[in-house]
Amino acid sequence: MGSHELFVEQKFTEASKFVKENSKVLDIGCYNGKLKEFLKNPEYYGIDIDKKMIFNLTKKGINAKQADLNKDSLPFKNERFDYIFLMDVLEHVVDPRSLIMESKKRLKTGGRLIVTLPNDYHILNKVRFLFNKHLTEDPFAPFGHLHYFPIKSGEKFLASCGLKIIKRVNLAPVKPKIIPGFIKKFLTNVFPQSFARDMLYLVD
Repeated sequence: MGSHELFVEQKFTEASKFVKENSKVLDIGCYNGKLKEFLKNPEYYGIDIDKKMIFNLTKKGINAKQADLNKDSLPFKNERFDYIFLMDVLEHVVDPRSLIMESKKRLKTGGRLIVTLPNDYHILNKVRFLFNKHLTEDPFAPFGHLHYFPIKSGEKFLASCGLKIIKRVNLAPVKPKIIPGFIKKFLTNVFPQSFARDMLYLVD
């Protein structure tokens, strides 16, 4: 399993701790629906821009719809959810505030959003800058980051959308593998701005 897959599993494991069993959830940016495997008996709905992934999910009997959230409104207009996931999404859309506001309308009373914001200012990226390297292997790949969220700025942005942070998890990077995981977790929790790879939030 590659570094990216390991990091995604770490992220999904932590996010699943926020979700009660038998909850009705909407996974915005669901891709292959992998998150569903980490939840306890969810009533799972997914949205993604990738038509092939949505086709594969619907073949499995999963409630999934294709949408380009820079153009389309959220599907499932008549549904209300206990939790809505906005993981690895807000940095990719032109208007993340509007997406948050639209998502809030789809929550049940007492429902909550689960959000991740990437920390593109972590130390590995700073090293890449020093050596004039791109932040990603393919800087011209589609669906790149349109927004960057330093931790304090990201949290101010969430607050400006009327959201209250209930819990925050600092997600440690997988790389470099030569450094033991417990050391990376320690550094991530003590110096999140420099070492956290993503910030995971439970908000309402």
